[in-house]
Amino acid sequence: MKKSFLILVLFAISMTAFAQELPFKKVKLSDSIALANQMQLLATQCDTKNLSTLDQFKFQLIRGEYKDALTSIKKSVAEIPIDQRQYLDVYLHYVEAKLSMNFKDAFKKSYGKYVKNSNDIQVINLDKALIIRDPTDYYVSNFNNTYSDIKFDKISQATATDLVKKYFLSTVFSSTRAIYFEEIKQDYKRRYIVNDSIVIPMKDGAEVSIVLVERKGNPTTKKSAILVSSIYTGTNEAAAMLSASKGYLGVIANTRGKRLSKSDIKPLEYEQTDVYEVIDWISKQSWSNQKVAMFGGSYNGFTQWASMKHNVHPALKTIVPMVAIAPGIDYPMENNILHNYSYSWNFYVTNNKFLDFDASNDFNRWNTLKNTWYKTGVAFNKLDSLDGQINKLWNAYMQHPSYDDYWKKMIPYKEEFAKIDIPILTITGYYDDSQRGALYYFNEHYKYAKNPNHYLLVGPYDHWTAQTKPDESLRNHILDKAALINIEEDVIYQWFDFILNGKEKPGILKDKVNFQVMGTNIWMHKPSLSAMTNDALKFHLSATKTDGFYGLKSKANPSEIEMVIDFKDRESMTNTEYYPWPLEKDNINFKDGLIFKSEVLKEDVIINGSFTGNLEFSINKKDVDYSVIVYQLTPEGNYFHLSYYIGRASYAKDREQRNLLTQNQKTQVFFDNSKLISKKLEKGSRIVVVVNVNKNNNAQINYGTGRDVNSESVKDAEIPLKITFTGNSSISLPIWNSVKE
Repeated sequence: MKKSFLILVLFAISMTAFAQELPFKKVKLSDSIALANQMQLLATQCDTKNLSTLDQFKFQLIRGEYKDALTSIKKSVAEIPIDQRQYLDVYLHYVEAKLSMNFKDAFKKSYGKYVKNSNDIQVINLDKALIIRDPTDYYVSNFNNTYSDIKFDKISQATATDLVKKYFLSTVFSSTRAIYFEEIKQDYKRRYIVNDSIVIPMKDGAEVSIVLVERKGNPTTKKSAILVSSIYTGTNEAAAMLSASKGYLGVIANTRGKRLSKSDIKPLEYEQTDVYEVIDWISKQSWSNQKVAMFGGSYNGFTQWASMKHNVHPALKTIVPMVAIAPGIDYPMENNILHNYSYSWNFYVTNNKFLDFDASNDFNRWNTLKNTWYKTGVAFNKLDSLDGQINKLWNAYMQHPSYDDYWKKMIPYKEEFAKIDIPILTITGYYDDSQRGALYYFNEHYKYAKNPNHYLLVGPYDHWTAQTKPDESLRNHILDKAALINIEEDVIYQWFDFILNGKEKPGILKDKVNFQVMGTNIWMHKPSLSAMTNDALKFHLSATKTDGFYGLKSKANPSEIEMVIDFKDRESMTNTEYYPWPLEKDNINFKDGLIFKSEVLKEDVIINGSFTGNLEFSINKKDVDYSVIVYQLTPEGNYFHLSYYIGRASYAKDREQRNLLTQNQKTQVFFDNSKLISKKLEKGSRIVVVVNVNKNNNAQINYGTGRDVNSESVKDAEIPLKITFTGNSSISLPIWNSVKE
């Protein structure tokens, strides 16, 4: 009895200690020994009983309990598929090396052996995880910033636990990066023949730098070439090696001016001639069988379409554009609204022959710039003056707010799509930032070409995962298992084998439009985008309020709902939640925009496609940038971000010609360019629509004067914007009704 009582007392003391704050005295971050000792003590003081096995390992390692740590990490490694454990394998070799007399030699030897014993795909995935997306600098700065931000001599258990975890990542990766970089790169020399010194001339005298990759040991017969045309110099070698490992020749062509090219760097402008000439060069090489295919995402998707601006080269047999940007359509503008994220991108790709990661990752510079611009209210065309550095490409963008000849010369335009007669596989995602660009090409091709052999694959992916392999969750939402396909390693090369070698078509492409229905664990397959839907849910805006929400009604009504935006007010912003991150949350900002809610859905519904809108309103300005967000309010009370639209009213009818509004007169603005989605909406859900005016630090502010928006400033904000929506305004959600099937 006494023994039991003593145990209870000790347990209570222990629990009290863990609930208390821990003493904390800062040391110099430059004093690695003192820092390691401090973190070791802190790891000992932290309560780790409820942590996962992997997190337990991190604390064991920092405490110096290497044998226990080795047992824990082996258990974690055994539970994870080999293609998902690039980080865990670093941890495993790290702790093994810690048990040796010479850490660096032991890690180099064991990790080198591990790389050598891995197959081609595994090593390529190591490259992508550890080199291309090198996390080390982030982990180091994240720990340093967290440590420096501590202001008190005591910290909570939660803060201590977080700090130890961040220290673990910082110390493990910073002490091993140079070693595993070298081991991976040396292993490539064993597997591949890489010629990165090729420079070819263009007809106008410019130069383009080429990288050619071939797998050692493969037969020396002529092969098909898989081309990646990219401005992102130094980041595509792994993709070329993947092509070589799949039995093809991997070729990289970098934008003129990049890598070894002595030409001026010209993003976007010359791909429409240069890529065609690169394909022509490939077709004439002794190692080529005159078959060229292309793939790549984002900018590297755009270059594929640019290559066919004037003609399709006879050697080009297929393209696989993923998340392809369409200049002037979805980049750097979205429905004619210029976003400021492209401002820093220009320095990233033009500051040197490769990529300027320091400039790109200078988040303090970019955040300060956009916040200063917003606070001061100066014109958008003064951004580079505030930045203190001329941004030529940015200034060029601002000269072309309409979809004019500047943009049209970059990619096929209207009837130019008619001549594109090769098989195409377009890949994008519901949450891909470039979805509208990808679908612009798809729609225009179907509009102008006769019976195009063009497939679409789209699912719950973002700009990155639509090019690679999705994780089990996206932005806090668990994906269906059916969505977890390996796009980069499987689908793309199944397509290439189908087109270039006569093998079977990828099984997932059962029709021209193939899409994963979120929440059902199934894919649907239809002959066209329009065939995705056979019904619609149409809602009209209503001024009737219930529980703080305006209503969504089935019929038009005489409602008038007024919204006032004071552009002089720089203490607050509007439309700050239009971007879908996270996908699901327990609340939204009820003070940001006009918020409408429908009645409860009486049956399950599948939303399939892009929602449309027809907004009727009067306004005291000549223009307005507006947005519409559509949420599913789940039966559990969570808000799931389905889709959104953001656009400029004066370009709603025609992206090529601005049509100003008539002040204080009713007008109707129709849009159908929202983000496409497919998702099951459960019985008991409601639809929530947020209608808003765009006023924040992420894009131009349209003050409504009718002048060039880039030149407007807070001086044009004396009179607040007043917009009144009527009950004739409607939002239509495309749905699939199985009863009508």
